[in-house]
Amino acid sequence: TLNVQQKYKVSDTAATVTGYADTTIALDNSTFKASATGLGGTDQKIDGDLKFDDTTGKYYAKVTVTGGTGKDGYYEVSVDKTNGEVTLAGGATSPLTGGLPATATEDVKNVQVANADLTEAKAALTAAGVTGTASVVKMSYTDNNGKTIDGGLAVKVGDDYYSATQNKDGSISINTTKYTADDGTSKTALNKLGGADGKTEVVSIGGKTYAASKAEGHNFKAQPDLAEAAATTTENPLQKIDAALAQVDTLRSDLGAVQNRFNSAITNLGNTVNNLTSA
Repeated sequence: TLNVQQKYKVSDTAATVTGYADTTIALDNSTFKASATGLGGTDQKIDGDLKFDDTTGKYYAKVTVTGGTGKDGYYEVSVDKTNGEVTLAGGATSPLTGGLPATATEDVKNVQVANADLTEAKAALTAAGVTGTASVVKMSYTDNNGKTIDGGLAVKVGDDYYSATQNKDGSISINTTKYTADDGTSKTALNKLGGADGKTEVVSIGGKTYAASKAEGHNFKAQPDLAEAAATTTENPLQKIDAALAQVDTLRSDLGAVQNRFNSAITNLGNTVNNLTSA
């Protein structure tokens, strides 16, 4: 089979992933007023939920100051991780210049904690019978022209790479493919990076390798046949095509010679029939 997919040079680097998850500790705004008297006015209160920036780990609050001039707006606040108490950060006396940072998009009601682990991914690997040390890596693919593209995150185990996603809470999970097995049961396979180009997501089902996109949702009981994923690329595809055309040309010549012999045999048989008839 001719496969002209480009084979990429696969490389990886250790990935530093960060993320945050809710704790069970609720945020407590009751102590904020005492910390914000420096804003002036007769009352200082937080309006609505705090905003959280998961790129910096900082909290922000929209503050209303009664009796203050030019004091309403967004302020950075500090959160006590042990009890959730919210206080004004850094002794600020005026709102943030430029307002709320664009990356502070998440509304939070609980204390946030860093959570970038492989617990979920390791559980999936164990369930699939995969052993070995797992680590998170960032994939890169370089083509024959030296152009490198970003391949996203993967979980590396030995020499194998599994396509991965970082969840909202920072945890890492392995991408999967759901399908119906030949016995009618619903099953899930882990998406491994490979195929002919080295970066296609593939799955192993019943000892065969399929493109994850093709196997997703496939019913092997109703339709046992599914095209397998190409494992190798064709070197010098034009040379292969030229050789195939040459072979076809040779076969045509051979078939032409056979046809000529058949025509001659038919003519001889016709002559024989005519001679017999005349006799």
